Amino acid sequence: MTKITEVFKLNCKNPHIIFLSFLALLSGILIGTSYIPYPPWAIAFCYLPLWWAVLLSSDEKSYKTIFFLGWISQFVLTLLGFNWIYFTAREFGDLNIPVSLAALLLFASFMHLYIPFSLVIATYFKRKFKLTTTAFIFTMALVHILLERTWPSIFEWNLGYTLLWAKSPLAQWADTVGFWGLSALIFIFQAILLYSFLNFKTKKTKSLTVLAITVLTVVGLSILGVSKKQTFSKTDSQVKVTIVQANISNEEKLQAEKGYDYQPYVFNTYFDATELELAHINNETDLIIWPETALPVALDKVYHAKPSQQTILNRVKAWQKTLVTGAYSQDTYKRDHLGNLIIRNSVFFINGDGEAAAPYYKTDLLVFGEYMPFGQEMPFLYKLFPFVGVYERGPGPIQKAITLANGQNFTLGPQICYESLNPGFSRGLSKVGAEIFFNLTNDSWFGDWAEPYQHMIMTLARGVENRRPLIRSTNTGISTIILANGEILEQSPIYQKWAHTYTVPFTKNPPPTFYSKYGYWDWALWVLILLFILLVSSERGIRARNKKS
Repeated sequence: MTKITEVFKLNCKNPHIIFLSFLALLSGILIGTSYIPYPPWAIAFCYLPLWWAVLLSSDEKSYKTIFFLGWISQFVLTLLGFNWIYFTAREFGDLNIPVSLAALLLFASFMHLYIPFSLVIATYFKRKFKLTTTAFIFTMALVHILLERTWPSIFEWNLGYTLLWAKSPLAQWADTVGFWGLSALIFIFQAILLYSFLNFKTKKTKSLTVLAITVLTVVGLSILGVSKKQTFSKTDSQVKVTIVQANISNEEKLQAEKGYDYQPYVFNTYFDATELELAHINNETDLIIWPETALPVALDKVYHAKPSQQTILNRVKAWQKTLVTGAYSQDTYKRDHLGNLIIRNSVFFINGDGEAAAPYYKTDLLVFGEYMPFGQEMPFLYKLFPFVGVYERGPGPIQKAITLANGQNFTLGPQICYESLNPGFSRGLSKVGAEIFFNLTNDSWFGDWAEPYQHMIMTLARGVENRRPLIRSTNTGISTIILANGEILEQSPIYQKWAHTYTVPFTKNPPPTFYSKYGYWDWALWVLILLFILLVSSERGIRARNKKS
C-alpha cells in the first residue's frame, strides 16, 4: 500500500497520468456496475478504457505506473461489486464500523490484483518481443484470462456469470466451455472491439469486416443457444420438491446452537412452514429440502435417542416424506487439534420411515468461516479470531441414492454453500452419477444487497455446465431451482419465511457434458494461443531487425 500511495502522489502532478488514471477509474466503474446484481450493460467494453490507458503508456511509462492503473480499476470495481464485505465484517465478525470499513478497503486493495499484474506481464511481453499494437491488445486479454482462471481467490467470480443473470442464450454454451470459458470469450470480444476502434481510420474496411464477423458469430452462437435450450428441455422423469426457507436470524441460530431456549423455536418454525405447505399442496410432494445447518443439533444415529432428535424423526415419519436437511455431525470421541469434539457441516437424509442414511460432510470449507489458515499449526490464531469455526473436511463429491415411497429412485448430488462456487466440485458430482444437484446455503451473514444474487447465479451456473437440475435451499434467500435447460424457476423473497413446491423434470442417467468431462481444458487453450502470438510476433521482430541491418 505504501508504494501505491507514493506512485499516486507522484502521478497526481502529471496531467497525462491524471488522464490515464481517469480511464482506469472509468473501467473500474464500468466493470463494477456491470456485475450482478447490476444489469450487465457494459460487459462488451468495460475493460477498454483501462487497456487504452495501458496502450498509451506501455512504451515510456514504468511498470509501477502500469500496475497503478490496473490497481485503480480493481479497487473501484471491488468497492462497487463486493461492498457486502462490510456487512459481513459487522454481522459475522461482530466488528465495529471503523474496523469493518478498514476490512472492506483492505479487501478492495488486494482481492483482484491479478488485473494489474496481467497488465504488467503483458507490457513485459510487448517490450521483450516488440509486439505490435494488435498483438499487445490480444496479449493483454489473454494474460488476463489466464490469471483470472488461475489466481487464488475466495470468491472466483467472472463476467461469464452475467450472461446467465441476463438470461442470454449465450449462457447455454457453458456446457461446452464453462462460465470461465464464456468470460474468456467476453474478453476476446472486447479485444476485437478495441482493435476495430483503434484501426478504424487507417484500416476502415478491415476493421469493419472483423467487427462484423465477430458480431455475426455472437448472433449465430445465440441462435444455437436457443436450440440447445430446446434440446435439454426434453426429459424422461420428474420429481416434486418442496423447499422451505425459515428465515432464522443469525442471533437465533447462534443461541439455538448453544442449546438455549431457541431450539424449540427453530424446530417449530421449520415444522410449521413445512406442514402449512404440505396442507396447501394436499401432501403431494416427494422431497422436502431444508437449508444449510437448518437444525441446530447433531443428527448422527448415535444421538437419535435424544428428545430433540426423536422429535425431528417422528415428525418426518408422520409426513411420510423424504427430508434432506442441513445439520451438524458431531463425533462422540474423536477430537480436533483444539481438544474439542469434531464437528462437521453436514447434510442428512431421512426417509418417510424416520430412518436416517449416512450423511454427507462438507468438503470445501470457507476460509475464515469454517477454518483458519495455519490454525492447526498455530492454534493461538483461534483465540485472536474466536468467530472462526473449526470443522472437519468431508470426502469430496458423492451421490446419494434416494428411493421414494412409490418406488421411484434417483440420485442426488449434495453441495453445501461455498462448494457451488467450485466448478470442479460439481463436475465431480456429475462424474459419480448424480442426476440432480442440490445446494444448501445460509447467506444470512451477507445482507440483502449483492451477495445473495451473486451467490445464487454462481450456484445455478453449475446446473447449466453439467446439464442437471440444481435445487437451491437457503435460510434467508434466495431459494430457487434451475432446470437442465437453464430455465430458472420461481425465486424466494429475501429475509422472509417462505415455502414452495416445484415439479422438477430431469433425465435418468444423463450423459456428461463436454465441460463435465474436460473442464480444465479452457486455461490450457488460452496458454497455447498466447504462446502462438508471442512466437509469431517474435519472428516478425527478428525479420524486421534483419531487414534494417
